[in-house]
Amino acid sequence: MPIPLSLLILLAPALGALALCAVRQDRVALVRRIAVAATGVSLLATGLAAATYDLAAGGYQHETAIPWIRSLGIGLHLGVDGISLTLVLLHSLCAFTGVLISYAIKERVKEYFIFYLTLITGVFGVFLSLDLFFFYFFYEMAVIPMYPLIGIWGSDVKEQGVVRFSKEYAAMKLTVYLTLGAVVALIGLLWLYVASGAGTFDVPALQRHLAVHPLPAARQWAIFPLLAIGFGVIAPLWPLHSWSPIGHAAAPSAVSMLHAGVLMKLGSYAIIRLAIGLLPEGAHAWLPWLAALCVMNILYGGFVAMAQKDLKLIIGYSSSSHMGYVLLGIACLTPLALGGAVMLMFAHGLMTALAFALVGHIYDQTHTRYLPDLGGLAHQ
Repeated sequence: MPIPLSLLILLAPALGALALCAVRQDRVALVRRIAVAATGVSLLATGLAAATYDLAAGGYQHETAIPWIRSLGIGLHLGVDGISLTLVLLHSLCAFTGVLISYAIKERVKEYFIFYLTLITGVFGVFLSLDLFFFYFFYEMAVIPMYPLIGIWGSDVKEQGVVRFSKEYAAMKLTVYLTLGAVVALIGLLWLYVASGAGTFDVPALQRHLAVHPLPAARQWAIFPLLAIGFGVIAPLWPLHSWSPIGHAAAPSAVSMLHAGVLMKLGSYAIIRLAIGLLPEGAHAWLPWLAALCVMNILYGGFVAMAQKDLKLIIGYSSSSHMGYVLLGIACLTPLALGGAVMLMFAHGLMTALAFALVGHIYDQTHTRYLPDLGGLAHQ
């Protein structure tokens, strides 16, 4: 093909965001059509990538590599395997439907869709990147737009007419937690790059190098928790999870769809791809402890969800509980459990995105998410 599918999936929303910069603010219909077209191209390209993926061969396919800083071994290397392709397909579905849900946005529509498409591009970049430098770059690109999307277009969470917490508080807490986690992960990634001695950020090359020259066990034990905790914050891993439910509740519906449906999967994916894939002995040493935290995710998130009266908070806390099952499957370190974890990420992503879309529809009809005010959805 003239353009590799992996590159097309990534470029479509990025070019859409750039195109919106040249559109006048008052041309709302054109802005929406560009956003639909950009995410629609990514969805079609993802479907084609899935249809042409060779299951028998497995491994990385639909690759494209563009060298950048050769002296440091940095380049834009994109590709998918069975795990990442599943999550790219999930993201394509959530992104496209999220743009349609975003038709409810009436204020500063152009700026909203620029930030929204930037967020979509960042998430695609994480799932497609096979280079540590660009993996982290796109990870930050996915996190940063959440602050304006929630802080400007979000809503305060109220109970009985009293503000429980403001959208500005939710946006700030989300940004602080995810940024601190990203800094911890960055320390682990740079340490891994230096300690490996491979002189490259390319993930497949690092895997081949570490298979022949593995890091000492003590070094792996030291680096693994930096990656697991740093990326685990966005998973979200208990007790660093408290930013997530309030972020769900304060965000606009389409952003909540991406937040719960896809963004939370970035942490689990990073743990699978980088922490376990590059540091197997560190994984064996630390994952039993991670599994204990996952049990707390499951129990705490489930019990707190049952105590909530705001529809978005119910889904937010239940999502934290569900992601505990995902991390627990990853911690088992068996092919069956890992396959189950990826399947649950896909299933949970579709379910929770649909749930937030429905909550947004209910709010548009009733102007409340507070369960006692609704008095039963069937009646309303």
